[in-house]
Amino acid sequence: MVSRHWLYFGGFVVTGVLLVGVGLVGLLDALSVLSGGATYGEEFLLLAMLGAAAEWVVVGIVLGLLAVAFLTATVVSVLRAKSLPRSDRLASLVERLEREYPILRQFDVSERVEPTTEDRRQQLKEQYVAGEISEAEFEREMQRLLDDDSTEAQSRSNTHTNIEIDK
Repeated sequence: MVSRHWLYFGGFVVTGVLLVGVGLVGLLDALSVLSGGATYGEEFLLLAMLGAAAEWVVVGIVLGLLAVAFLTATVVSVLRAKSLPRSDRLASLVERLEREYPILRQFDVSERVEPTTEDRRQQLKEQYVAGEISEAEFEREMQRLLDDDSTEAQSRSNTHTNIEIDK
């Protein structure tokens, strides 16, 4: 089965081709005013050309908006399907962008790029094995992660309990 983002991209390509075709037909229609034999002043010539191609301009605007919608859907579909790297730096950057542009919050990217506790444990293990941190520092940081994890689990269970009570 074809994935959704390929369908969106196909829609973008088709509307783009149609947009180019409509633009060329509209241009030919506008240039047909010149072969009409009537003489116009410069301003009236431009208005006559625009009047002759008015329906093509409207169709072009509609196709352009449709192409933008398909392109946006393609980008959103690809971003939602792909796994993003997890890092604190990236998470802080995404959170800053979400604060500046609130519409981005609906995509929940900051939660997807924030490292999980398991990611942090793995990173600590790699630092310890590489000799970047001492055994005492490794144990201290691992204990802090365990404490943070248990506090987070307790918070989730309290939230779940409060939801059950509200029902």
